[in-house]
Amino acid sequence: MSVKNNSRRNFLKTATAGAIAAPYIGWKTTANGAPSGNIRYVAFGTNGRAWGNISSMAGVNNATLVAAAEIDLRRADKVGKGFPEAKIYQDWRELLEKEANNFDVAVVATPDHMHAPISMSAMQLGKHCYCEKPLTRTLHEARTLREYAAANNITTQMGIQVGSGQGNKTSVKWLREGIVGKVKSVHSMIGKSWGSMKPLPDRVDEVPGTLDWDGWIGVGKKRSYITGEFHPSQWRKRIGFGTGTLGDMGCHIYHPWFQGLNQPVTLSVTSHGVGIVDGDSWPVNGKVHHKMKGNDQSDGDFDFTWYDGNQFPDQWVIDALGGVTKNGDGKDVHNVPRNGSVVIGTTGALVIPHGGMPTLFRDGKKVDETPDPAEAGSHHKDFVAHIRGETSEKPVANWDYAGPMSEAVLLGTVAQQLAGKELVWDDATAKFTNSEEANALVHDTYREGWEVKGI
Repeated sequence: MSVKNNSRRNFLKTATAGAIAAPYIGWKTTANGAPSGNIRYVAFGTNGRAWGNISSMAGVNNATLVAAAEIDLRRADKVGKGFPEAKIYQDWRELLEKEANNFDVAVVATPDHMHAPISMSAMQLGKHCYCEKPLTRTLHEARTLREYAAANNITTQMGIQVGSGQGNKTSVKWLREGIVGKVKSVHSMIGKSWGSMKPLPDRVDEVPGTLDWDGWIGVGKKRSYITGEFHPSQWRKRIGFGTGTLGDMGCHIYHPWFQGLNQPVTLSVTSHGVGIVDGDSWPVNGKVHHKMKGNDQSDGDFDFTWYDGNQFPDQWVIDALGGVTKNGDGKDVHNVPRNGSVVIGTTGALVIPHGGMPTLFRDGKKVDETPDPAEAGSHHKDFVAHIRGETSEKPVANWDYAGPMSEAVLLGTVAQQLAGKELVWDDATAKFTNSEEANALVHDTYREGWEVKGI
């Protein structure tokens, strides 16, 4: 088991960067150029969502976990027991340096702030890449990773596993078939509240002996360790490390309508929720409004609104789905999902519950006769199948698509930091045209010694 080695801080600027000119491609190929044999992968992160990805990759035929990087060694026990032949590193840079010739695929499931530096470093070694959602923490990172992967013919997938489920695939299919006519508005909501409205404790705690705290901070701004406030599970709440409720769940909830409506572009974005309290934590109970550019799926430009925590669509959205009725216990009920989306069009409305099958409404009434559903896919197997050349169809959340979708989500996180201001977005230049304050949030500077060439 390898442990931290801070002398490797220059790896990001030397070994990885140097690989750009002549990237190493680990795949063996057959005479016709199609990949063959065992696929070798490495994992960045070993617990939580990372363990879910490792478990799913274990279900892919002829896929072998070669090594894993875990910043807190006490959390690597599952991999140690389940994959005893896999090497465990505490420093992800050391893994890339020592295992560069021994793997084909990187699976990244770290806190959000480390998605881009690890993914880019792996791609610069010529590796295919699976990265959890949101793809990155900043807009600049999302655009940069997407463009690099496309330019270098790298197979990619973002970790919105539900996107391969039958419910999501059916929603995409039906929307593309025009089941609600021309779209007029979209509403997405989640009951979660990954944030905090109180300042962090003013204290410095002792770092556990198993944790490389400096390595956990990585490219982020240097700060003191506070027990339970960042690692291992509260980082999603913290600005600079996670992306709040919107970043955590937005990519899941946006996906079916965003893909079904052919990746609409944001024209402007405004946060109508509360603002940031102390600069450390994301707010709760968010409400973010986008003006979306019209395309062939819409009735001109249209509105999209995100709601989280206790925020919820107005009564007219409920009325479009039949209004409020009484259940058997005499309680008021309606058809707007607590977690999911509602797409309202000129001829109907589609309810897309998170992870479930969609329901069509016309004139406020449920329609039972609908087009045939789509078939479910397999998020990890489909990703590997494309790498192996078994299919020409790109994975459902490949970064050509998942990059712009992540950008739509991250535009909301910028707006949340400047609550109440309508921010006008120029997608072509990836800049806001009316706010330098917002532009300062598009691109963040990595900590000295942790720079990654190309980002």
